Amino acid sequence: MIKKALIVSLLIITAFYVISQENVKIILAGIAIFLIGMNFMEDGFKLFSGGTLEKILEKFTANKYKSLLTGFITTSIVQSSSLISVIVISFLSVEIISLTQGMAIIFGANLGSTTTAWIVSALGLNIKISLYAMPMIIFGVIFRFSKNSTYAGFGNVLLGLGFIFLGISYMKDGFDTLKDAIDLAKYSIGGILGIFIYFLIGIIATIIIQSSGATMAIIITALAGGNILYVDALALAIGANVGTTVTAIIGSLTSNQNGKRLAFGHFVFNVITGLIALVFIYTLKDIVDFLAPILGIAEDNNSMKLALFHTIFNILGIVILLPFISNIVSWSEKFINDDKYKKSSKPKYLSKENMKIPYNAMVSIQKEVINLYENAEKAILHAISIHTSELKTREDLDNLPTKTSKKIDTNLDDIYQNNLKLLYSEIIEFALLAQQGMNKNQNEYVANLKTASRVIVKILKDTRDIQKNMNFYLNSKNEFIKQEYLQIKIQLATFIFEINQLNNDAIDEVETSALIQANKDKLCTLDTQNSQRIEDLIRTEKITSKMATSLINDSTTTSNICRNLIRIANIMYIRDKQLRKLGESDEN
Repeated sequence: MIKKALIVSLLIITAFYVISQENVKIILAGIAIFLIGMNFMEDGFKLFSGGTLEKILEKFTANKYKSLLTGFITTSIVQSSSLISVIVISFLSVEIISLTQGMAIIFGANLGSTTTAWIVSALGLNIKISLYAMPMIIFGVIFRFSKNSTYAGFGNVLLGLGFIFLGISYMKDGFDTLKDAIDLAKYSIGGILGIFIYFLIGIIATIIIQSSGATMAIIITALAGGNILYVDALALAIGANVGTTVTAIIGSLTSNQNGKRLAFGHFVFNVITGLIALVFIYTLKDIVDFLAPILGIAEDNNSMKLALFHTIFNILGIVILLPFISNIVSWSEKFINDDKYKKSSKPKYLSKENMKIPYNAMVSIQKEVINLYENAEKAILHAISIHTSELKTREDLDNLPTKTSKKIDTNLDDIYQNNLKLLYSEIIEFALLAQQGMNKNQNEYVANLKTASRVIVKILKDTRDIQKNMNFYLNSKNEFIKQEYLQIKIQLATFIFEINQLNNDAIDEVETSALIQANKDKLCTLDTQNSQRIEDLIRTEKITSKMATSLINDSTTTSNICRNLIRIANIMYIRDKQLRKLGESDEN
C-alpha cells in the first residue's frame, strides 16, 4: 500500500509540473524520448546483429585483458551496458565464458558507457542534432516494418539514435529556458557536504531512471545550461556510476547464481571506484584541468571536461581493481552459492535472461540438450551395468570384454519420470517461447535440437527394452548367446564413448563432422557383421529359436540406438547448417 501511495503521489507531482511548468515539461519530455531511444537501440542491436555481437563477445574473451577491451568496444558501439550485461549473464549460464572473463567484460562496459557523455557533450550541445534526428526516425520506421529481422533491427537502431538525439535536444532547450526562469546553481550548498548530497542525488536519480546514460545526459545538458555548478556535476556523475549497480542488482534477482555473482562484481567495482573518485574529487578535477588543453578542450567547456572526468575515474577504477578480479570472483562464489542448481532434474542453462537474446537462447538450448543427453547416457550405461567412471579412456573401452561387472539396479522408467521428463519438458517449453524472436537459421537449429531431445528420450526407452534380456542372457550357460549380448553391451558402450569424444572444444566442426561420418561407416560394418553372425548361429542351431528371436530384436534395437546416438551428436555438436545437413544426408 505504501509503495502504491508513493507511486501515485509521484505521478500527481509529475503531472502538476508537466501541466504548469513549460520548461520542466520540455525537460521531462526530453528524458522520456531519450529513454525510448535507448530501448529502441537495445532492441535493434539484438535483431540487427543476428548473433554477431554475441559471437564477438564469445570469440574475443580469451583472457581478462581481451575481455576488458571487448566490453569497452562493444558497449561504446551499442551504447547500452545493460544489453552487454544481459549477454554476459547468458554466456555465464551456458558456460561459454568464465566468471572472471564476465567480470572483466563488465569492467570494460563501465568504461564503454562513458562514451555516452562524450557523444552528448561533443555533438549534442555543439551541433543541432535534432536536424539529424528526424531523417533517422523516418528511415527507422521504414526499415522497422521490414519482414527481414536484420533490416527491422537496423530500423530500431536508427529509431533509437533519432530519439536519443531528439531527447538531448529537448533537454538542452528545457534547461536553457529553466535557467531564465530560475537559477538552480545559486542553491548549491558547496563544500564536502554539498558534494556528498549531489553524490546521493546522482545515485537516486539513476535508480529512478534506471539508466546511467540518461542520467549523464541530464547532468551534461543541465551543466551546459548553467543550471548546476561544475563541481556539483562531477559529484552527480560519480553518483550515477554507483546508482547503475542497483539496476544490475535488481535485474539479477531473477537470474541464476552466476548472474547474481556478476551483479556482485559490478557492485564492488562501481562502489569502490565511486568512493575513490569521491574522496579524490578535487585531485581528479585538477588532473582534468591539466589534460583538457592538451586534448583540445576549451577551458570553459565544462561539459566535455565532465565527460573526461567520467572517463578518467573509470580508468582509475580498472587500474586499481583489475589485478584483484580473481579475488572478487572468489568472494562472489563464497557469498552466492545456490544449491538448487546442483539437482540433475533442474535445467542448468535455461533462464529468462537467455531468452532476451535469440543467439544466447539458441546456445542455452543446445547446452541443455547436451545436459539432457549426459543424464540419459549415465542412466543407459548403468542399465547395461557400466559405471561412467569405467568408460573414460580407450583403454577402459578395450578392457570391457574381459571385465567382470556387477549388475547395477537401474529402473529407467523411474529415471525418466522423476528426472529426465521434467528436463525434457523444460527444454521444449523454453524452446517454443524462445523461437518467437529468432531468425530463420536459429529457428531451424532449435527445431533440430527439439528433435534431438525427443530422440534422447527414445534412446532411453529403447535401452529399457533390451535391459531385461541383457541381464538375463549375460548370465546364461549358453556361451554363444552370452557372447552375443556381451557384443551388444560393448557396441552400446563403444558408440557412447565415441559420441563423448565429440564434445571437445579442441576439435572444430569440420573435424567433428568427419568423425561422425566415420562412426556411421563403422555402424554399417557392424550391422553387416552382426547379421551374418546371428544367421550362422541360427543355421548351426547354436542358439534356440527363443534366443534367436530376442537376439534379432535386441540387435536391431541396439543398431537403432547407435544410429540415433550419431544423429543427436550431429545436432548437438554442429551448429553450421551445411555441415549438419551433410551429417543428415543418408538418414531416413
